[in-house]
Amino acid sequence: MKLTTDVQTLTLGSDTASLFRDENGVPQIHTTDPIALARFTGYMHAHDRQMQMMLVRLIAQGRLSETLKSDDDTLAIDTFMREMAFNHEAEREVRHLTEAARSFCEAYCKGVNEYLRTHKKILEFKLTGYNPEPWEIKDTLATIKIMSFIGLAQGQGEVEKFIIQCLKNQVDLDKLKSLFSPHLDDIDEDSIELIKRTKIYNPTVPEHLPFLKALPKILASNNWVVSPKKTATRTTYHCCDPHLEINRLPAIWYELVGKTEDNYYMGITMPGVPGWIMGKNKNIGFGFTYGFMDMIDFFIEEVQDGKYRTNSGWVDLEERTEIIKRKKKEDYKFKFIETERGVLECPPTNELPEDGLYLVRAWSGHKNGAAKSLDSIYELHKAEAAKQAADIVSKVTISCNWLLSDIKGNIVYQQSGILPNRNHSGLYPLPGWRSGAYWNGIHDPSQHSRIENPEEGFLVTANENLNQEGKPLSINMCMGPYRSNRIKTLLSNTEKLDLDDMLIIQSDLFSTQADEYLERLSPFIQNSGNAEILNKWDRKYDKNSYGAVVFEKLYEELLIEVFGRGFLGEDTFLNLLKKSPIVVDFYHNFDKILLEENFANSELWFDGSRNSVFKKVVEKVIGSLDMNNLKTWKEINNVELTNIFFDGKIPKFLGFDYGPVIIQGCRATVVQGSVYEAYGRKTTFCPSWKFVCDLNDNYAYTVLAGGPSDRRYGPHYLNDLEKWINLEYKKLTVDV
Repeated sequence: MKLTTDVQTLTLGSDTASLFRDENGVPQIHTTDPIALARFTGYMHAHDRQMQMMLVRLIAQGRLSETLKSDDDTLAIDTFMREMAFNHEAEREVRHLTEAARSFCEAYCKGVNEYLRTHKKILEFKLTGYNPEPWEIKDTLATIKIMSFIGLAQGQGEVEKFIIQCLKNQVDLDKLKSLFSPHLDDIDEDSIELIKRTKIYNPTVPEHLPFLKALPKILASNNWVVSPKKTATRTTYHCCDPHLEINRLPAIWYELVGKTEDNYYMGITMPGVPGWIMGKNKNIGFGFTYGFMDMIDFFIEEVQDGKYRTNSGWVDLEERTEIIKRKKKEDYKFKFIETERGVLECPPTNELPEDGLYLVRAWSGHKNGAAKSLDSIYELHKAEAAKQAADIVSKVTISCNWLLSDIKGNIVYQQSGILPNRNHSGLYPLPGWRSGAYWNGIHDPSQHSRIENPEEGFLVTANENLNQEGKPLSINMCMGPYRSNRIKTLLSNTEKLDLDDMLIIQSDLFSTQADEYLERLSPFIQNSGNAEILNKWDRKYDKNSYGAVVFEKLYEELLIEVFGRGFLGEDTFLNLLKKSPIVVDFYHNFDKILLEENFANSELWFDGSRNSVFKKVVEKVIGSLDMNNLKTWKEINNVELTNIFFDGKIPKFLGFDYGPVIIQGCRATVVQGSVYEAYGRKTTFCPSWKFVCDLNDNYAYTVLAGGPSDRRYGPHYLNDLEKWINLEYKKLTVDV
């Protein structure tokens, strides 16, 4: 079936739907009820995003070596995915689904499989000889689980591992505590001594490995809702733009419009999962940003003679055998060693580990990280009010800051995730055998943060610290408040807002971070020879800006001076800055030390005075500028979009890759335009989709960083991209 703007009728079993694409290629499905809609959603996902959803499934299963390509890179990915046991645990979770959610997902699977049964293999699978197996419920749950971990909980784990490595390498403890204040304040000498003796093995899959772009990595986002008391139309506005890696094709999300006999839905879906992730129906709007809830802890385990130590004695280590089949090679058979808290961090082997101290990574989403999320996705489609929707999404197992809105004018913030009930900050490891060290279960969703109908008439989330007084500590690492504060300022500055204001805010390139720094640095900049370029800069990271480039040089040199030469060592910090996401994600921890006059222990960081450091860095950077060869932001901040299957390995003239694409904005602007290197590979987090709507309208303004289809030689592979690059929108409409 070739789907065009002409309406076509399709029957799958007992269900019938009208299918067509709008003028922008976005599919629309008109059918009877949500179950039928799920069935045709599965059909359309297989039609437009089969390569993406099958590739994610193979990654989650740890079967790349068996099905696509057998080399050291795919073996590393397969080994890591087997360690995480996404597929194994997803299969066990199927039984925990409600009957309604099971029927919902079964219908979706039927739609996927009907398409697979009636259509030929796609190009990529012809080339590799892979025959896609039927889609099952466990595959959907595995997709949700991998979405919960990669880039989310994984990022939390990386910063905790960094802290462990710092402690093991005996960096300045006072400075380390200051950098992560107050979350390391309670670490005791006994724990530090144990960490120094603990074997450190890093099993995290390096980001440069092929195929990993296929995984949906949610990294940041903006989200805001405005109640009728602040809008010119006296109706509710809902706006969201999830920030993910966009230097990939196809786009991560699949935009879709669905209509049933009594409702409609528009927004984004995730290939492999039924239902809408963000968007609106006729009654409510829903969207989320990443919540930075700490769902990962490391623990120290003592191993002796094949046993591990507990507070009541020694217990046998558990062994889990895995066999990775490899194309044209011998099978790779190995074991993972486990305790009650998680997998022992040591190289995969067929032998029991030698005696000693080891780390285990405990992730709260490991065993129960998907079924409740799928239940919630199903229930969300039936929600008619913001508070009802908030109750539903509070049970989602992914760390999210949800904003819910309804046509009656209610707006609600709701936190979600699986929050361990721990007795310390969670940012450093405790010995697993110590009484009270391990989690005392999981906090009930009723303990998650929530705000309803605030007096100011709007709610904003942008990955900032949203810990709430009277609630358990859930966030110990997060992004800075710059984007959130900027959005709040722009919303507050206009008495009555309209949709044009929303579009302008969502395209804002002003950096409050740069503004705060330049206010502090201005006394030293004024007297420098090349000061004019910063004095005249409007603090906007637009593509033609020179000031943005100069400020980034200044900011980087400040970080290197204080946290490199003055703390970790220049080479170590440069590696952290250039080749890991830690500074990119958690830059505000560093900013607090540099900017806040009353920051605790700030005297630790500055030899002499803060101002002398500022003066030294400004003179060095401004004095070294070559004004004749200065580049613009577009020359610095750009990236190639590469196909997730071929990963840049085929000639560009074939058209699977695209670019370079100019990325406007930076880490701290509303249009978050971060381009950086992580573990040897250039990556990004940027607005992957934008959505602005008035809930009373049957349309929304949207744009996707790509197109609806993963078929390179079809018309819908890239068709939204130029609008996205130019900060433009299309209109997504449903007939009601």
